[in-house]
Amino acid sequence: MPVIVDGNNLIFAARDAEGSQHPIGRSLLCQALGRWASRCGENVHVVFDGRAPRSDLAEQIGDARIRVSYSGSESADAVLIGFLEQDSAARRLRVVSSDREIIRAARRRRARPVRSQDFWAELQRDLSRPPPPRLEPPEKRRGLEPEQTEQWLRDFGFDDDPRDGTEA
Repeated sequence: MPVIVDGNNLIFAARDAEGSQHPIGRSLLCQALGRWASRCGENVHVVFDGRAPRSDLAEQIGDARIRVSYSGSESADAVLIGFLEQDSAARRLRVVSSDREIIRAARRRRARPVRSQDFWAELQRDLSRPPPPRLEPPEKRRGLEPEQTEQWLRDFGFDDDPRDGTEA
């Protein structure tokens, strides 16, 4: 289920939850959202208020696992409400914000609003759990060792070298 996030709103909720010991900014928020999106298999789009920073700074702030955008001259609230109004299947969206206007707009479009503090608690809970074990063998991702490949080819009768007509 795609998740759209009111970035500044979630930052304030995270700061309240974490206290002054762990100052959360845009970069740390994006990293946490990226880890969560990767772990949960979710598509996340976070919208921050204001103009986008220079591209090199925006790259440092963002995370490759999520989409990050900036509201420009309008508010992030207006951008999020625009997303809701334009989406032809808004009911499949989770909308993270504690802003009453955004929550009302999400409910009107039958999207699933989640208050920022509740979402932050969910994100922290999900990230604190150990990752699920992989169901596929590690060789699937890293490949076989050369000796294993040669054995596999021999076992299945592919040990002939077609270039010279001899067996390998």
